[in-house]
Amino acid sequence: GKPLFSVGPINLSIPQGELLFLVGGNGSGKSTLLKLLTGLYYPVSGSLWVDDEEIDRREYQSYRELFAIIFTDFHLFEKLYGLPEIDRKRVKSWLRLVELDKKTEYLDGKFSHLDLSTGQKKRLAFVVAMLEDKPVYVFDELAADQDPGFRKKFYEEILPDLKKQGKTIIVVTHDDKYFHTAD
Repeated sequence: GKPLFSVGPINLSIPQGELLFLVGGNGSGKSTLLKLLTGLYYPVSGSLWVDDEEIDRREYQSYRELFAIIFTDFHLFEKLYGLPEIDRKRVKSWLRLVELDKKTEYLDGKFSHLDLSTGQKKRLAFVVAMLEDKPVYVFDELAADQDPGFRKKFYEEILPDLKKQGKTIIVVTHDDKYFHTAD
């Protein structure tokens, strides 16, 4: 049958280390594009390439490992699953950076409090994504539920700092006030 949704045609190259903002109205295909790009959906036609190599379906699982993703409908676990060893100092410094160090801490392999606002939960999901230390980060409306002060910090300090570390960052955003910070 006919696909429920479609997007394209798309011809997109994202160089390593680029800070890319994805903008568009509701229903314009941003989330579908992200799911294609991160290997969660297979393209019906066309293909994904990394470093001049076409990704074939057998390689999708390892391709997905390139990404740390925070979608709008993310789920937060109190334990950090799939991360080999956790440097508590690193967790603490990330919690401080996202201004959650007074709200929760990382003790005995889990976060002490998950009773947080939506904005705070997104920031905690961000901390977890940082601990994954992937080459590509995808943030879908991460700043949407943040106060203006943290929003400014996110766009003007945190994202540029990730870029300086050579990370590739794809951000879905409506914050036109900060479009100048993107490549």
